Amino acid sequence: MGDRSRAIGIHTTVPANLISYFCAKIYRTSSQILSLFLPVSMPETPKEDTKIWTALSVRRWGEGYFAEKQIDSPRLTMELMLCNILRYSRIDLYLHYDKPLTASELSALKAMIARRVKREPLQYILGNTEFYGLEFKVDSSVLIPRPETELLVESVIEYIGTLAQSISILDIGTGSGCIALTIAKKCSDSRVVALDISESALEVATKNRDALSVENCELVKRDIFLPISVKMPFDIIVSNPPYVSSENMSELEPELALYEPHIALTDGADGLKFYRRFADIFQTILAPNGIFFVEIGYGQVSDILSLFSDNYDCSVKNDLAGIPRILIGKRR
Repeated sequence: MGDRSRAIGIHTTVPANLISYFCAKIYRTSSQILSLFLPVSMPETPKEDTKIWTALSVRRWGEGYFAEKQIDSPRLTMELMLCNILRYSRIDLYLHYDKPLTASELSALKAMIARRVKREPLQYILGNTEFYGLEFKVDSSVLIPRPETELLVESVIEYIGTLAQSISILDIGTGSGCIALTIAKKCSDSRVVALDISESALEVATKNRDALSVENCELVKRDIFLPISVKMPFDIIVSNPPYVSSENMSELEPELALYEPHIALTDGADGLKFYRRFADIFQTILAPNGIFFVEIGYGQVSDILSLFSDNYDCSVKNDLAGIPRILIGKRR
């Protein structure tokens, strides 16, 4: 994959002497910090005798509070919330560790913390996430882009790099547009069409297209299980379809099960509904020399390969964990 420092989970390295200096300035009255942020007791505005809370002291409290609530990456979560509120980069946060937070900033942070402890995904709280080095707006109408899907995009971009001519690309189930818009931006000579059945998802994708200044991507509302009327055939088809079975939905972590759109997670059946449809329609919407790249779920590779075995030559690409993740195929 590409440079993994783009991933949201990488911590910024801080010199040891700077850490020591930070630690020397940490307020030791943890009970006061706790009372400042507990949802039931945090004041709307500071009282005159209330201690001034700095970015560092707040971050230290938040890290402990999130750890107690078993929230993943507690320090990173708190830092990203502070960066969002203060309009800082993470480097800025370290450089301005002693900045006092205003009453309005503390109030905004309190609201963010309350949402996160209810297991709402951090990306929805912040309103954006990073994908393949680009920033995408996200909300509860779209699936949050995953690192595994960066592998899907990278595979497509690498393949396009081997071609001499401009090409047409179809993205099925575009959601936030992270796949289609990234490919369109990185491969500006290509023509990309992105489909989704959700009007609200397409609204998010449109905002992302505008923010990224992408001009070679058309967003279209379509149900893939109905006849497709967009221009075809396509040289490349790419998709990250809903592949969680209805049986496995109950096993998802709360962030997914409670907040992410089920229409983007599950087909409401055995997790293979979209792949059956793809095996059928790719015969007509994929160019004779075309190629498709489709993300697949854990434990699905054998069943999916059998669906495509009659009419396609396929290979599988593993993700960084060694799990079969990308199905790549061509028409025979």
